[in-house]
Amino acid sequence: MTDITITLHNPQSGASESMPLSNTLSLQEVLEFSKALLGLDGDDWVLTKDGKPLTPLSQSLAQAGVSHGDLLLVLKRRQPQPAARPTVPAAPAGGLDFSNLLNSRPAPPVNDNPTPIYYQGMNLHEAMEANKHPKAFIQLLQTHEHLFKELNYHSPMLAAKLQNKSYEDAVQIWRDELVKGSIQGAAAVSEAYHKEKNMLQRIQANPDDKEAKLYFEQKQNRQLVNEQYRHCMNEYPESMGRVLMLYIEAKINNHPLQGFVDSGAQMTIMSKSCAERCGILHLLDTRFAGVAVGVGTGKILGKIHIAQLQIEDAFFPCSITVMDNATLPVAGDQSKQGDSDKAKPKDMDFLLGLDMLKRFNCMIDLLDGTLKFQLGDKTMSTPFLHEKDLDESKGGTKGFNADLVNQEWMAAQQKYEETKNKKEEGSDDKDENSSSMEE
Repeated sequence: MTDITITLHNPQSGASESMPLSNTLSLQEVLEFSKALLGLDGDDWVLTKDGKPLTPLSQSLAQAGVSHGDLLLVLKRRQPQPAARPTVPAAPAGGLDFSNLLNSRPAPPVNDNPTPIYYQGMNLHEAMEANKHPKAFIQLLQTHEHLFKELNYHSPMLAAKLQNKSYEDAVQIWRDELVKGSIQGAAAVSEAYHKEKNMLQRIQANPDDKEAKLYFEQKQNRQLVNEQYRHCMNEYPESMGRVLMLYIEAKINNHPLQGFVDSGAQMTIMSKSCAERCGILHLLDTRFAGVAVGVGTGKILGKIHIAQLQIEDAFFPCSITVMDNATLPVAGDQSKQGDSDKAKPKDMDFLLGLDMLKRFNCMIDLLDGTLKFQLGDKTMSTPFLHEKDLDESKGGTKGFNADLVNQEWMAAQQKYEETKNKKEEGSDDKDENSSSMEE
């Protein structure tokens, strides 16, 4: 058994795929691969090499004479045409008939400068599907800024390679990326195909094979999960997004702050640094110092018994527990788990807990997006803040710099690649030294 790499091409669509395969695979199996990878429907397809169809399909690649680096065309099988009686025009008297030569037509030239397909509102995925030829796609990418921005969002490393490149250089880079992606994809498809074929043979030979049963059970579970995912994306797409925590605008001692509304917290909390900024730290009663225990632990410095909390135009007497380095799990921080983040907790300014929410008869109205206060016979409401109004530390996008984040990510990727290359070079040097020692 020998692994070879062949290229499959469909001239009608222009789609090509390179894939590593074992030369013991049958032509029928390779044809099925070709139809799946190139998006071909129907059964009337045939593999050809050097203009000749490869038959029968039961023979292997090696038996058919397919070797490493060969190009196989996937063509529609020619349907037999009904035989028609040839009509030969009468030759002119005393002359020769050149009608067959006159009716012959030269083959159309290959279009190496395709016209890109584009329509208003086309996104990146649609542009790639409609423009298989690298030259057509690069023309779109260099003339439609929104497509390049979308590429930069999904693949900043590739966008950086293409940015400020000439048309010819960009086309070559895109070709290289397509070939690399095709080979990797084909290798994954080939590996999955062989594994499933092996498991199917095992389960047919022994229905109680635990490993094979587990494989197909996991496959069925993945199909169920994917089906639920598609249903969720179609019916409840909002559940796939990020949930923004509830913040309101407030003031304490005429100092503006953003209060986090948390009905799951027993008490209203403020950080020491925020109390200093508001000028109320001198009112701290240290007799109430201790340790707060919940999802995490924190040191309680004491309690400020009465502070004037202003929300909109109303003032509320509020009891506040002051904590040292108090932290909150805010939206956007779930992915940042590590020793470095634990060592540098984010200061939480102000948390409006259940004690004050119950005292002021508050109602969290998610339909209107407001926090409502019952003031006698009247109801006062204040809106929850939007994502654009909150800093990144609170899960918002205020002050977010996409270009800076992309640059940092690309620098980290480049550093990773350099480290990886150095390690590979070091391992090669070690192998050379060991071989020289053996000699």
